[in-house]
Amino acid sequence: MTLREANAQGFMHRERTRYRAGTSPLLGLVLEPAAGEGAIVDVADIAELHAVTFAPSRAATIGAFAAPAALADAPHLCPADLSAAGIRMRLALHDARVTVYGLGRTRTVPVDGLTLAPYELPAVIEVPAPKPGLGVAERRIVQREGGHAIALGVTVALRVSLLGRFENVRILVDVGGEVRRAADAEKALEKQRVERDRFPEVARMGANAVPGADARASAIQRAVVPLTMAALRDAFAEARAGA
Repeated sequence: MTLREANAQGFMHRERTRYRAGTSPLLGLVLEPAAGEGAIVDVADIAELHAVTFAPSRAATIGAFAAPAALADAPHLCPADLSAAGIRMRLALHDARVTVYGLGRTRTVPVDGLTLAPYELPAVIEVPAPKPGLGVAERRIVQREGGHAIALGVTVALRVSLLGRFENVRILVDVGGEVRRAADAEKALEKQRVERDRFPEVARMGANAVPGADARASAIQRAVVPLTMAALRDAFAEARAGA
């Protein structure tokens, strides 16, 4: 069976379609419908869902259910020892988009904005070629608060344009596996002239991506600020080196 044939088969059952595809570490989801849950279409063995190909430009076409290890030849997407969640963030930072099949048609959405109806199948992740002058950096710690430990991470992508301005700014904050975009911090840096003095204020704004106003949330927000600062500096250094 091919993806086209699976889509056609799913169209026959309309909203009752449920795809059995297994686990997608790259998207952080599992498609394993139970018997009787709907009209099950088994697509787990379709090669396109697991294949990975790279163009000379380093653009990539990735099956949505590919193993993270299949990205070993793409260090900009999968640095050594990066977790599946970390790779997912890298895909988002590189503007990856997912092709989704359902009801006999397809749609494409950003990888970090993916939501699925029960009858839909994420099929292929398209990653464009890296932009010149793009820097990506990640900082992670384990925050201990009140006898509990929580993994925190900040990943930053930014580009230094030929006109000396920050572009394509993306700041993602990971709190225990829940990833949020620091949209206000991104806007504060986007299109601004390249000056490192902007980073402290942007880092403080990045902490606002952590929800809540209790003592625990405040402690996490304080920890996120230096992580964001460090990631901004690292990404800036990488972007200048590649400009």
